[in-house]
Amino acid sequence: MINLLPTNPLTYRWIILAVSFLLITVTNGLTLGGLYVFEEEIMKSLSQITGEDVLRADLKLRDAITLWSTAVFGFFAGAAADKIGVKKLMVSGLLILSVCFWQYGQAESLNQMYIIHIFMGFVLCISGMLVNVILISRWFNKSRGLAIGILLAGTSTGNGLFPQFNTLLLSLGDWREVMTWLSLVPLILIPFLLMVVKNGPGDLQKTKKEVSNKNFNESNQKGGFTLQQALKSKNFWLLSLMAFCTFYAILAMTGHVFLLLREENYVPQVAATGVSLIFFGGFIGKIISGELAEKFGRKMILLTGVGVMFFGSLFIVFALIYKNPVFVWIGLALYGTGWGGLYTLIQLLTADLFGLIALGKIMGVINILDTLGGGLGPFFTGYLYDQTQGYLTPFILISVLLIIAFISSLMLKIDDKAIQENR
Repeated sequence: MINLLPTNPLTYRWIILAVSFLLITVTNGLTLGGLYVFEEEIMKSLSQITGEDVLRADLKLRDAITLWSTAVFGFFAGAAADKIGVKKLMVSGLLILSVCFWQYGQAESLNQMYIIHIFMGFVLCISGMLVNVILISRWFNKSRGLAIGILLAGTSTGNGLFPQFNTLLLSLGDWREVMTWLSLVPLILIPFLLMVVKNGPGDLQKTKKEVSNKNFNESNQKGGFTLQQALKSKNFWLLSLMAFCTFYAILAMTGHVFLLLREENYVPQVAATGVSLIFFGGFIGKIISGELAEKFGRKMILLTGVGVMFFGSLFIVFALIYKNPVFVWIGLALYGTGWGGLYTLIQLLTADLFGLIALGKIMGVINILDTLGGGLGPFFTGYLYDQTQGYLTPFILISVLLIIAFISSLMLKIDDKAIQENR
């Protein structure tokens, strides 16, 4: 069989990046942003089946379960990626995701959905951000910031496109039919993964001389902290606290913005656009932040991201107080852009501060902590809404958490010169 793919790792890594981008677009878009547009229909359907109103906190618990499941399985997925490679994990995740959506179309209770979301969280571990960041960090050295930024833009692409795509599908069939249709999407990606994904440059038929150069230095793949050493580092806990607060903030916002806009009497397509706006803002933030971090320093870009996200939250709070729709849209754009920058920097700093020797395990532990925050975000926001009958209080809490994130980021010790030298 003629192999049409390049064998030079400096060229092949961009193919790896493209496939990882596509994979993360699908997994995140299906399991997170794409599900928000179904919520009204699901609440109506389940209320008819049970004869009781479905509360927002009860529905949003499924989002929390997804993220908490990711937290539980994240460490094991990271360790598995270090030991057996990412390819097998990715393919397994897509198969599970397909089954999840097929089962979703059959679900008749929240408890059944909760079980499905446990498996969706597992999918995010083995086919989502965690394993893909590990893969890209192995393939990219000098251009790692740019590569991770491009990769993570896939999360925003998926979460931005799938709400629109799913809203279109809902105009053609009911939500159960659409779920069944969506179960086919993960299966389409599997052949591409099998043909293209390599666990590292060593899987290509290249000599060590050909691989080693200023752009890619395989020897640097073995350095860094062990998990035990990382846990003793102040930077580890500051980074984890910042991740906890910001993951709470972004999942709380994205998990409720569709319902918030519908409550303000926007039609479903416009409400879905609000969800998309956050993620497309994130797309921009993720694309530019990695490269900007390489040029202007990681700490400056990190603080800028937190600051932009905070001002976005303030605009939304002011919009709720003064009933100004313009503030909502400005706030959503700023919120997403700031988060995009933060998201990239969290992954980049994990690899840069602690190295690659135990990256999977270290990311797995950070994943436990940040997804705890991410899971609490939509659930507790729903709870506060049910208690106060409004979004003002939960969104003020988001702003407070972002202040804590800014302080944590300010306390991080980051030596950009040392990071470049270690590469």
